[in-house]
Amino acid sequence: MTAPKAILLDLDDTLLDMYSAMHSSWQEICAEVAPPLGGDAASLRETIRRESAIFWADEETVAEYRVRPLDSRTHIVRLSLLAEGLDDSDAEEIAARSLRGYLDRLAPFDDSIATLETLRSQGYRLGMVTNGSSDTQREKIERWNLEPYFDEIVIESEFGRGKPDPGVFAKALAGTGAAPNEAWMVGDNLYADIGGARGAGIHSVWIHRGRLEFPDDPPAHPHRRIGHFDELHAALDAAAE
Repeated sequence: MTAPKAILLDLDDTLLDMYSAMHSSWQEICAEVAPPLGGDAASLRETIRRESAIFWADEETVAEYRVRPLDSRTHIVRLSLLAEGLDDSDAEEIAARSLRGYLDRLAPFDDSIATLETLRSQGYRLGMVTNGSSDTQREKIERWNLEPYFDEIVIESEFGRGKPDPGVFAKALAGTGAAPNEAWMVGDNLYADIGGARGAGIHSVWIHRGRLEFPDDPPAHPHRRIGHFDELHAALDAAAE
C-alpha cells in the first residue's frame, strides 16, 4: 500500500477526549441533583448510562438527534429520572447543565495536537469529518484552534448530512484534493467513521484509545486498528517506504 495524500479525521473521541469529559460532567450533575430529589447519585448515573446506550444503539434511527444535543440529553435525562422514580420536571435544565459541563471539560488527547502538527509538516492534506450540531462542534474547534490544521472541515448540521453518508466523505475529499484511494479515514465509531469510509472507498483506520472493545458483530470492519496516534504514524511511515 502506498502512503495516502490526505488524512480524514473524526473529532470526538478521536482528537478530543469526549468520553472522559462526558463521564466527569454526568458524575458531578448526578451528585448535585439526585439527593435533593430523594435519589441516589450512583444509581442515577448508571441509569443515565443505560438509557443513553439504549437510545443511541440504533444510530440510523436517531440520526436527527445528533444535531440536537440538548433535545437528546433532555430525553435521556427524563427517561432516567422516571426510571429512578424521581421528579422529571427539571429534565431540560439538568440536561443543559450537563451539556455545558461536558463542553467545559473537553480537551484534546495528549497526542492530538502534536499529531496534527506532524501530519501537516509531512505534507499530508487534512480533513475533519464530524457529526453533530454546528454550535457545539464549532465551539470545540475554535476553543482548541483546530481549524488552521485542516484543509476542509465538514460538520453534519452545516452540510445537511452526516456520517456514514458517502456525500460527507466526498465533500471532505474534494476539499483535500484527494481521490478515495488516496485517503485514510481515522475515527472511533465503527458505524459512522469506519462504515462510512468503507462505503466511500476510503482506507479506514479504527482508533480505540485502549478503552473500546471490538464487538463480535461490528457494523463495519476497519482496514486497520490502532490504539493511539503513534501507531498511525508508524503505519504511514511504513506505507511511505
